[in-house]
Amino acid sequence: GQGAQWQGMGEALYLSEPVARAVLDRCDQHIRQERGASLLDVMFGRPDAAGDLHDPAWTQPAIYALECALAALWDSVGIRPSVVLGHSLG
Repeated sequence: GQGAQWQGMGEALYLSEPVARAVLDRCDQHIRQERGASLLDVMFGRPDAAGDLHDPAWTQPAIYALECALAALWDSVGIRPSVVLGHSLG
């Protein structure tokens, strides 16, 4: 949930895992279309980022995008849970 975010979260995963990168790129594309700014720039703490990762307007989509990327990565290696629970955004 919100509060667990940090600048750079997911960046190592993005750089090393093509499945996760594809999901994060797709999420970034949607955010760019809606806001005209990059979610990945905000997540990774890039110098020209248009937002602050601690602003809920960026925190929540960032956490959701990372959760989707992790779920896709797990699925790609055969990990498919029978049940998924969440709390708050997660």
